[in-house]
Amino acid sequence: MLYINHTSVDRDALSTRLLELWERTGSLALEALAHGRAPVEGASVATPQLFIDWVSTCLMDTYKDTGESAVFALLFELNRASFLHAIQCQLRRSFHKVDAQDVLQEVFLNIYRYPARFQADRADAFRGWGHRIARNTLYKALKGQNKLACFTAIEEEHQQPEDVQSLGPDRVASRAERAETVNGAFLLYLQLYLQHFEQLSEKERRALTMVEVDGMPYKDTAAALGIRLENLKMVIFRGRRKIYRGMERSVAELQSQGELLDAQEASAVVRPAANRRSCVSEQMIG
Repeated sequence: MLYINHTSVDRDALSTRLLELWERTGSLALEALAHGRAPVEGASVATPQLFIDWVSTCLMDTYKDTGESAVFALLFELNRASFLHAIQCQLRRSFHKVDAQDVLQEVFLNIYRYPARFQADRADAFRGWGHRIARNTLYKALKGQNKLACFTAIEEEHQQPEDVQSLGPDRVASRAERAETVNGAFLLYLQLYLQHFEQLSEKERRALTMVEVDGMPYKDTAAALGIRLENLKMVIFRGRRKIYRGMERSVAELQSQGELLDAQEASAVVRPAANRRSCVSEQMIG
């Protein structure tokens, strides 16, 4: 586990993960950060906060461009605790019975659904964008209960998250009880991606695999498929759109059926699906 808090990270382990993701995605920003350099000219990674901010922002930007599940997994790992802590702080102030883990799950689902809305224009871009999503998601959960009187908005994007290095017994117990649920649900969402990837045409699957898994440049991919570069970009765009729209429909169906998405239910859904799609799973996340 890499995450301790936003200013204390195992840099060597993180650098290794970033190098692996650079090899998968071809992201020059991740390569620069893996070697301790700023991802853009004139930027700084002089402080631990600046470094981890740039890492999260560049991971989100890379996921936006590639849809690589391993990139999103590391982004989730690095930011889960700080997002959960911010949500729990606001719930303690509001005195409402809303499950922080459920809110966290919805926050990362929204991030997973709508990467195109992210703009990597500064170091703390992901922190600010993500906390706005958390604020809005929590507001929606509280509004649903008509209990907004004591609600205090989550800290604005430029505010530093509170230190979560020291965990009290209540937080340790809460995290232990709900971690399996969140992980199971997260695995289910990734499985939905693979399910809808399988439904694409042969050309779309080959194009996405070459670009997003093998890391081939668009020009080389177009040549390998025997199509023009402009046509390849359209194939990639349509393939991604089909996947994301299909996932939205699947999630809506699960919600309409009242799926609880706890760890056991997630495993029951994912395991048989994974067996049927093992070849695709190995290709996409292997």
